Amino acid sequence: MAIHLLSYLKDQFTPGVIDQLSTELNETPASTLKAVTGSLPVLLGALTQRVQTTGGATSMISFLDKGDYGNTPLEVAQVTDSHQETVETSSAARAFLDKIFDDKLTGTTDLISSYSGVKKESALTILELAGSILMGTLGRQEQENGLTAHSLTTLLKGQASDFKTALPSGLDAAGSLLGFNDLVTPSGPPTEVQGTDNFSGTVINPNIPKSDEGDRRRENVRWLRWAMFAIAALVIALLVQKCSQNQNGVDGVSTDSTSRVESNAAEDTSAATKRSIEDANGQAADSTAPGALGIRDSTDSK
Repeated sequence: MAIHLLSYLKDQFTPGVIDQLSTELNETPASTLKAVTGSLPVLLGALTQRVQTTGGATSMISFLDKGDYGNTPLEVAQVTDSHQETVETSSAARAFLDKIFDDKLTGTTDLISSYSGVKKESALTILELAGSILMGTLGRQEQENGLTAHSLTTLLKGQASDFKTALPSGLDAAGSLLGFNDLVTPSGPPTEVQGTDNFSGTVINPNIPKSDEGDRRRENVRWLRWAMFAIAALVIALLVQKCSQNQNGVDGVSTDSTSRVESNAAEDTSAATKRSIEDANGQAADSTAPGALGIRDSTDSK
């Protein structure tokens, strides 16, 4: 089966992480855990609602495709032992949350804060940390393994009922705000994408489904990359050839290095040459003089 997203995120917040996060946020571990328990289904449910809107899934994939996940943590535990890392990680996910919740992010954060007893700032940080892990997981799959709008939608809808059921009763208002009544997993057997384990179930490559569309896209990218290499090699070869040609020092025009130019001073003006020209052409003087060829100098012909 495909990765169960709610369980995947819950496993991130171990007791040790909760303790560290509580210290960072200056909250009690019990309140922090309660905020986490409420935030995760809210986050996943809101994302599911978002991809089901017209153009929502395509827009989300486009957002993920533009991301740089080199510094995105693979696990929450990587960033909760340092306040600076916690702040930087949570801030990096803010755009992702804005994409999911739109103008309902502030209202959702307030409801999580009231439910759990943590400060509003702490509730937002917890939501952002969970969002960072989710964004990195989906983003890497989109860029490296071909997660598409269709497979993302299928993955989320296939677990929609679980997200709705996991929402604590004290957060019913958040469910109403985000439209959780529409979170229903389609009836019938699992679809091919939802039910197939295409990827290994590791932190780096969780078994999130891919599709043929993703494979085709990656093949197109490979083909384009090799075509660019070939064009670059051709341009370099042309430049090398151009630079190897002889050029004069005045205007850079290529010249034939084998040619030999004789100056006018070397022109053959001997008497024998003149007689040869006269015999061949009828005259040895200026051929541009008026008169018919061979008799243009009337004075000499008399």
